[in-house]
Amino acid sequence: MKILMIGAKNSGKSKIAYSIFKNSDCCGIICLPVFKNGRKIGSDAIRMDNKSKINFSRTKKYANFDGIEVGKYVISKEGINFCNEAIWEGIKKRKLIVIDEFGILEKNKKGLFRSIKKAIESENDLFLIMRKSLEKDFLKIFPYEFERIYVKRTI
Repeated sequence: MKILMIGAKNSGKSKIAYSIFKNSDCCGIICLPVFKNGRKIGSDAIRMDNKSKINFSRTKKYANFDGIEVGKYVISKEGINFCNEAIWEGIKKRKLIVIDEFGILEKNKKGLFRSIKKAIESENDLFLIMRKSLEKDFLKIFPYEFERIYVKRTI
């Protein structure tokens, strides 16, 4: 089964997914927000199979790594590799794959795009998170039948 979790920015999609899957036998990644002095400064990617984590994104002020600028954030190249490896590991092990998230880089066929494509085309079950604003773009790229969960609340 392929499931999309769709919601607005800051609607709690990642936190909900982490709560659901943190004790599950699955692979892939979830990116949880990182705060400094009460303000979001980025996110850390957490591998779902072994709970290791890495800096995935930071605001430009706090990005002390090589990365790709996307809006006010810098996405870590090492973080992208970390996430891609986690997804490919899940495909190889034939486990449920959780991917947080299909974003602007992936819309432009960068970042996690190839891994997401392979996961969708695989026999694996998939739980993929994305913003509502990218749903139409995603479905143009991947015109498959997906089950959908819409997150309405904001945190």
